[in-house]
Amino acid sequence: MDKSDIQETLVSLYLRLNGYFVSSFIVHAVHGVGTEIDILAIRFPRHAEPEREVQPCEHLAIPPGCVDFIVGEVKRGLKNVNFNEPFRKNRKKICTVLRRFGAFCDAEIERVCTAVPGLLEPANVSRSATFPELDVALAGDVGMQAKLRFVPFAAEQCRPATRARPYVFEDDLLAFVWKCFRPEHQRPCSDVHYDYDLWGPQFEVAAM
Repeated sequence: MDKSDIQETLVSLYLRLNGYFVSSFIVHAVHGVGTEIDILAIRFPRHAEPEREVQPCEHLAIPPGCVDFIVGEVKRGLKNVNFNEPFRKNRKKICTVLRRFGAFCDAEIERVCTAVPGLLEPANVSRSATFPELDVALAGDVGMQAKLRFVPFAAEQCRPATRARPYVFEDDLLAFVWKCFRPEHQRPCSDVHYDYDLWGPQFEVAAM
């Protein structure tokens, strides 16, 4: 594992501990790779693991009562975190990513694809107080509200004391994972002294 692999693994572990199903995604092209999405994640509104005695991370700002879809970008360095231009400016690639979720009808995908380029314009992201997001309609009228959120992960930046950009910062990630795996007291219904390899070999590095 190189440094970027560990950072993406840490973000994936962080989201799993917050109740998300997590994947990465490659957008295929005729020649080579169109682009790569670091994180795709989904969390359902009735998720609960009370035996763990850990509330979701406040910095993730999980919307209550919604199916929460996340497209995440993990970045190294101290510069502003922006979504890759080959993704955010290309309607076809945006549509490919949305189809991967398998939750939206074609008309909704077209609507969202029209809105995403402006939503993810770097100047708009940097001025925003919250993660860029859209209300989205689920196919089949299942009676649940849903949001599509674009979450930048600043993997080598600490949260500033004053106005913070709409990122999840490195210290947010590490503090939450530490709280999950190193509680201050024994949890009656959830032991934490087990083989971290149970999370998968790649997660053992991030959890230790």
